[in-house]
Amino acid sequence: MTAPPLVLQWGRERYLLKYEENDLQDTTLGQFKEVCREVTGVPVNSMKIIFSGATLKEDNVTLGRYGVYTGATMKMLGRKHGSEKSAPVTAEEREENALIHKIDHITNEASDLLLSRMQAYLADAQLFIDQFLSTVHENSEHGEAMAEIRAAEKKKLHDSYLFINETLMQSLLKVDCVECPPEADKARQRRRQAVRLLQSWMDQMDRKRDAVKEAEAKLGNA
Repeated sequence: MTAPPLVLQWGRERYLLKYEENDLQDTTLGQFKEVCREVTGVPVNSMKIIFSGATLKEDNVTLGRYGVYTGATMKMLGRKHGSEKSAPVTAEEREENALIHKIDHITNEASDLLLSRMQAYLADAQLFIDQFLSTVHENSEHGEAMAEIRAAEKKKLHDSYLFINETLMQSLLKVDCVECPPEADKARQRRRQAVRLLQSWMDQMDRKRDAVKEAEAKLGNA
């Protein structure tokens, strides 16, 4: 399964940043700050990155050395240059910001509810394949008991898949129902990102479900 994204928290804003475990061992704090600058607009020399209550200071040290892990929350402090003297926010900007917050709330809610469940499903499905479907169990005095255990585990997988898939579908529908005006470019981009993220989770679930079905078919033909 794709690693859960890093969460960058800046004030009331939350950004999901895609990093794999290997990336964290190679990405320095300085490189991470550049990514933060790109998504928030805050200059690197004006930001502080905080993780587990400590301010990260050495830009040449990798995130992995700091103990950062996939799915962790990183906090950022900082202001955009000239933000104190910026022009008043227009009604259109307020509306677009509200749309962005709504989209982020949907994806964050889905992430908080489902990421651990998806990881558990993918692990359990692979274990099911390895334990019950990779080889044919010979008829024995334990054959009936094994069949009952296999049926129970299969039902647990099925129920878990249905819950996760239905919840992801509901989240996709919620995102799709967020109407972004043509001029709200940032909100429209955020909606596309949310759809891609949720769809990628659904694709991973479907691939593992199909792998279980394929293993079952091979067992049936064995």
